[in-house]
Amino acid sequence: MTAKQRRKKIRRAIKYPILIFFIKLLVATMRVFPRRWVELFFAFFGWLAFLLVRGERKRTFRSLQIAFGQTKKEKEIYNIARQVFINQALNFADYVHAVKWKTRKQFSRMINIEGEKHLREAYQQGKGVICLVLHTGSWELAAIMPPVMGYETSAISQVMPNAGINKIIVEARESRGMKNISRGKSYPKLLDALHRGECLIIMVDQDTKVPGVFVDFFGRKAYTPVGAARLALDTGAPVIPMYMTRTKDNRHRFRILPEIPTVNTGNLEHDLYENTCLYTQFAEDAIRPDPAQWVWMHPRWKTTPEDVARHEAKKAAQKL
Repeated sequence: MTAKQRRKKIRRAIKYPILIFFIKLLVATMRVFPRRWVELFFAFFGWLAFLLVRGERKRTFRSLQIAFGQTKKEKEIYNIARQVFINQALNFADYVHAVKWKTRKQFSRMINIEGEKHLREAYQQGKGVICLVLHTGSWELAAIMPPVMGYETSAISQVMPNAGINKIIVEARESRGMKNISRGKSYPKLLDALHRGECLIIMVDQDTKVPGVFVDFFGRKAYTPVGAARLALDTGAPVIPMYMTRTKDNRHRFRILPEIPTVNTGNLEHDLYENTCLYTQFAEDAIRPDPAQWVWMHPRWKTTPEDVARHEAKKAAQKL
């Protein structure tokens, strides 16, 4: 371990316990005040973050320019970028406000559910349900809606760098009935969940390091995971898209859409690509009407074909 790595490890050992303490203190404090008061504070906090967090602001603006630069003026894009930060702050506030909620009745105080029949009919087939969830609106609340609604549910998620923070998030999910599956050689566990007839929460609208293909996302090729398509082909489980948005009356709308039929021609490479295109088109169609709802600070177009080629070459060399 180098001296730089040792210093980094020491900083983390000091920083994360302090951060966890303040997170718990913040959660406890926020729950004392009415939701409206907390949201007013966090709306201001989101606006302030937009002004001060230069790197994230620039990335958000750059991503929006890629997606809407041909159709929206720079001032409009700037306003959307600012609202992205405000929305993320508001969504965090509502997540904390509802952190102790477990029942559908409790969540009905601020969430309207639309289209449940699509999920119910798919679930009743007994093949499991692949639930495509987007990073729109309060996406953390979107991911826990199926178990809150009474459906047996598992979800795949990336392990957070810090074990303490990861534990807080996982415990909050599990308290609502969700079974958490961490990334990393997890495919057999995902198959098992579907074979048990469960809902399986998968998010397919971000750039990741898992196997993927390049498909169109707002007019530019974006590296997109193929795991959901592979699961659909391997199990025959129906694919049901769903997502959360914040409405003008400061509530949330959880929309469940009709099944996306799985393309299955027998040509695996073709089918993985075509189904992933369909899932990404759903994501774009959901984001486009109100782009400020999505997490544009995420580097969606980060991975390039050259990156994938280098990775594959490295893997091939390691096998020699």
